[in-house]
Amino acid sequence: MHVIIIETVIKFVCFLVMSLNSLFNTYQVQKENIGINNIDKIKSSSIVNTIQKYDTVVKYNSQVPSGVTNVITEGQDGIAYTDGNGNIYKTLKEKIDKVVEVGVGKYGSYTGIVTAYGPDCATCDGRGIVACKTKAGKWYSINTQGNYYKDDQFGDLQILAADWREFPCGTVIEITNKNLGTPILGIVMDTGYSMRKAYDNGSIHIDVAFKTEANLKFTTNKQTNFSVKRWGW
Repeated sequence: MHVIIIETVIKFVCFLVMSLNSLFNTYQVQKENIGINNIDKIKSSSIVNTIQKYDTVVKYNSQVPSGVTNVITEGQDGIAYTDGNGNIYKTLKEKIDKVVEVGVGKYGSYTGIVTAYGPDCATCDGRGIVACKTKAGKWYSINTQGNYYKDDQFGDLQILAADWREFPCGTVIEITNKNLGTPILGIVMDTGYSMRKAYDNGSIHIDVAFKTEANLKFTTNKQTNFSVKRWGW
C-alpha cells in the first residue's frame, strides 16, 4: 500500500514540474527525425553527432611577395549525424575549409624615406586626381573621394605615391617607423617627381596622401620600413 502511495506522489510531482516548465517556457524541446535504413535486421544501428574537421587549402600567388602568407578564409568545423562507420545521414552545419595564400612573388622588403602630401601641394594642380586608375579602370579624386581607397581584399587603404617601376599601381604596402606610431597600410595609386628621382639614385621614397597639406602634422621619416603585401592589382 505504501509503495502505491509513493508511486502516486512521484507521478504527481513529475506532472507538476512538467506543467510548470510548460507554463513558464523554461525549456524548449526540439525534435529531429532521422530515417535509418537498417539492412541487417539483426544488428542495431545508432547515430551520433560528429564534428567534421575543416581542411586547409593552400594557394600560391605570384602577386604576393615570397615570405608573406595571407589567410583568405578562416576555417570552421562542421557538424553531422553519422553512424558507427562514419557514414553521414544528415549534415547539420557545413564545414568551411581554411584558405591560405602563400606568396611566391618578388621579395618586397625595403628601407627608405616616407613623406606626406596633399592635392594642394605647391607642385600639384589642385584637382586631386591621382595618376593611377582604379582596378575598375576609373579615375580617382582625393578631393571628392578622400585619401582612402576601399580595396576588395584589404579594405580601406591610405593612398600612396611611389615609383611605378618598382611599385606598380595597386601595390599594397605596410609602412612602419618608430616615429609614425601605428603602421600605415596603403595602396600605390599615384606617383611624383621626387619618387622617380629617388629611384634613379638607388633609393626608395614613398609619399602618403592626405586631403590637404594645411595643418598637416607629419614628419619626414628616414630609415622607414616598407613591406609589400601585394604586387599590383
